[in-house]
Amino acid sequence: MSKPTLKVTLTRSLSGRLKDHQACAAGLGLRKINQVVEVEDNQCIRGMINKIHYMVRVEG
Repeated sequence: MSKPTLKVTLTRSLSGRLKDHQACAAGLGLRKINQVVEVEDNQCIRGMINKIHYMVRVEG
């Protein structure tokens, strides 16, 4: 069985953001605008996405 995943796209710049918001993006593997990463769907990842919801787009 494969684990469920989410596709997360960085839609806004990281510059000028709070340090912990930048750290959440880095933890998700996001560095550039329009970069797409596929991450495992779990509570920890969802918390990180929720914290920077205004900078990312999520596809289930």
